[in-house]
Amino acid sequence: MTPTLDRPRVVLLTGVGAALLLVLALGTDVVWLRMTQDVPLVPRTEALGVPPLLPGLRPNPRGDTTWAFTWAEDFAALLLLGTVAGLLRRHVLRHPYAGAGRRLRAGWAAVVAGGTLAGVFRGMALARMTGAAPLGWTVHPLAGAVSGACWGVALGWTVGLAVALVGVRRTSVRLEAPHGEHHRAPGMGRR
Repeated sequence: MTPTLDRPRVVLLTGVGAALLLVLALGTDVVWLRMTQDVPLVPRTEALGVPPLLPGLRPNPRGDTTWAFTWAEDFAALLLLGTVAGLLRRHVLRHPYAGAGRRLRAGWAAVVAGGTLAGVFRGMALARMTGAAPLGWTVHPLAGAVSGACWGVALGWTVGLAVALVGVRRTSVRLEAPHGEHHRAPGMGRR
């Protein structure tokens, strides 16, 4: 059995692609409205100044939010993607042919770490935009980190599952003639 040489690259690209789909889905109004209606915790945490959900990539402001808020959310989403890409790259360099369980944990953990880092940034941006007091500059990033980590745990399985399902080892098969006979193809004789 020989492993394929491009498996680490496929694992990395699949993980980043799944994370990109996740932040694009969270940036759509349909998913956003569905999550705020079905999960009552989302609007409550937003009212307390905690960034809700994971950041989503959006082309325009939602509701009455400003462009600065939208750009901060987009940067946080790109920060999440960059963290996922960096951690998955490190994983495939250290463990290029890891099993599915290890890839699942690596993809999931990368989203949790990315959500935490994006949450810290979102908390700092929120503190800046609201003109928070010095205590707010500590509380908002901490609340953002906790919220990002929790949502990373809740939604990171999607990236982990995508990474776990890709890159199954392929075996190379040698075809041999039955009973040890070796035949040459026509025209392949020595001259």
